[in-house]
Amino acid sequence: MNLMTIDGGTTNTRIHLFKEDKIVASSLISVGVRDTAITGKKDRLLEEIRKAIEKIIAKSNIGYKDIRLIVASGMITSNLGIMEVPHITAPATIEDLIRSSRCSVLPELFDLPFLFVPGVKNRRPFQADSNGDDLIEALDMMRGEETETFGIMEITGLKGPAVLVLAGSHIKIVKVDELGRIDSSVTTMTGELFGTISRNTILADSIPPELVTSIEKEELLKGARISQRVGFSRGCFMTRIIDQLEHSEGNKRANFLLGVVIGQDISAMKNSMALKVNPEDTIVISGPGPLREAFYILLSTDPYFKGGIIKLDDDEVKYSVPFGARKIGIGFLEMQSRQRGVLEDKVGNN
Repeated sequence: MNLMTIDGGTTNTRIHLFKEDKIVASSLISVGVRDTAITGKKDRLLEEIRKAIEKIIAKSNIGYKDIRLIVASGMITSNLGIMEVPHITAPATIEDLIRSSRCSVLPELFDLPFLFVPGVKNRRPFQADSNGDDLIEALDMMRGEETETFGIMEITGLKGPAVLVLAGSHIKIVKVDELGRIDSSVTTMTGELFGTISRNTILADSIPPELVTSIEKEELLKGARISQRVGFSRGCFMTRIIDQLEHSEGNKRANFLLGVVIGQDISAMKNSMALKVNPEDTIVISGPGPLREAFYILLSTDPYFKGGIIKLDDDEVKYSVPFGARKIGIGFLEMQSRQRGVLEDKVGNN
């Protein structure tokens, strides 16, 4: 069976073609929902996806009608994407995602069937159990990470309870319960903040243009400790103090600042009402290499976390979203088949 997946992000869109359980062709296009937000139109997003699908099909020597389904997840299912699908409320199983996905044939994209996967939002706490601050902080939402979460579970055989740290420009920390459901999430802006602070503040003079070229464990730990002790803003400025008064090497200063920023995420994992992390939970870390390694060091050296800590390898990170989307797509086709069988039985009995 030929099945295609689309992972739609803010700035990039990734497309994969599966033949059975093997990826046989891929495409990365530098367009995402940011273009829709800027122009107010979806034309460029649709056109670039159309051209990418054309190239994949030509390269793979298959016909358009040979594709059973195209599974789209991520920001492509937001109000800025191709088709908006409302978030479903946690706790959410993969079956919940399958039942809540929307299938539509898109004439502008070769009349092929698309399955748009919803995001997941945290359930609201009961007012009687929470104060005003807790009610706000307990809220969160995701688009795309739900597919990534179930992809990681599929690839690794992971069972809950577990906490997944999905690193990137935004950090998504996902709690999976003992039944393998997405229970809740917390989002931070760590990657984006690190880049912005390093390039667009006074610290640009203290951080090398290439940012972190290699991980410096001690500097990373030092930054996290200071951040958790005296706060984010003071921790950031300490980077300049180290530059001016200690004259340390640039990559060490970048590691220190990265530790300051990630240190706040570690605090969020311990204190967030949205997550309620159990120290015994298994932690799984995904994302780009330097961020993945930095989180692994900080979490594995923190005595609060007593469960196992797993750092995914590059292939597991790369393929978690497409394999999660494929699992959702196959589940949807199987659900359709069951529904047709029930309908045929009813017609036959009449």
